[in-house]
Amino acid sequence: MSDRPEREHEQSHRPGPRFTVIVPTYNRPAQLAACVGALRALDRPGGTLEIVIVNDGGRPPAVEVVRTSSAEPNLEIRVVEQRNGGPGAARNAGAAAARGEWLAFTDDDCLPDSRWLTAFDAALRAAPSSLVGGRTVNALSDDVFADASQSLVDFAASYFDGGATGRFFTSNNLAVAREAFLAAGGFDPRFAICAGEDREFSDRWSAQGRPSVSAPDALVRHAHHLSLRRFVRMHFTYGRGAVTFRRVRAEAGRPVRIDPAFYVRSLAYALRAGGRRAPMRAIGHALAHVAYAAGLFWESRRHATGEPAR
Repeated sequence: MSDRPEREHEQSHRPGPRFTVIVPTYNRPAQLAACVGALRALDRPGGTLEIVIVNDGGRPPAVEVVRTSSAEPNLEIRVVEQRNGGPGAARNAGAAAARGEWLAFTDDDCLPDSRWLTAFDAALRAAPSSLVGGRTVNALSDDVFADASQSLVDFAASYFDGGATGRFFTSNNLAVAREAFLAAGGFDPRFAICAGEDREFSDRWSAQGRPSVSAPDALVRHAHHLSLRRFVRMHFTYGRGAVTFRRVRAEAGRPVRIDPAFYVRSLAYALRAGGRRAPMRAIGHALAHVAYAAGLFWESRRHATGEPAR
């Protein structure tokens, strides 16, 4: 089940649902099936719910995952196909195809709570021009690396708290008015290989003077299995993305300034959470920072020598 982009554009002018949920995916069929299952169970403010799955050049989603039945009269699931361009480009494609007034973004390895959209609905009604970030928790309690990674995200969100540092919301739990998202420029497709498009979008949104608010009741459970190798590789990739982020900021006349206290506060945050995993969580933070620095150095060197991206 897929629609050509031309057909998606034609449909965009018709009266649509209040929310469109956008899910980029790439060759993770089991995770996608679980995510869509959770989305089917959502409370639906405004009645009809539209789900747009953007297949980012991988195998097409299984028909049984995206099929709707007569028992689901207020649910529309559509699949948009694109060549592999990265999750930011996939989210932009989903936004272009969306018929909803408001967009809600999540990832294929996420399980939104049944009241997820209800919480976003309340926040957007109170502040319709805002970017709204929900609360994400680690769904894999036995995975120490997933725990450390989520702890790092939580710390970053607390550090970029909306003051002089702006906001940071992850793209797996985000809602915004469709027109405002498009006016802000969407996600930057230059992050196709390296992660960081959500960091850049949040930063650009704040720099444009647009408001943002947190919606802690918009809960998503993130089920991202991580081994030591995958944990290091992920944060190495984040470091690579930081090079693009710095370049984008510099082009906008807002060069990045390093705050050494960020790293000290990161370790303190991990320990302050307490519990038997606090030491491992702090070690995870430190390891992630080292991998991030290595990725930043590697990508900077690649740009300096003109090596092709990979």
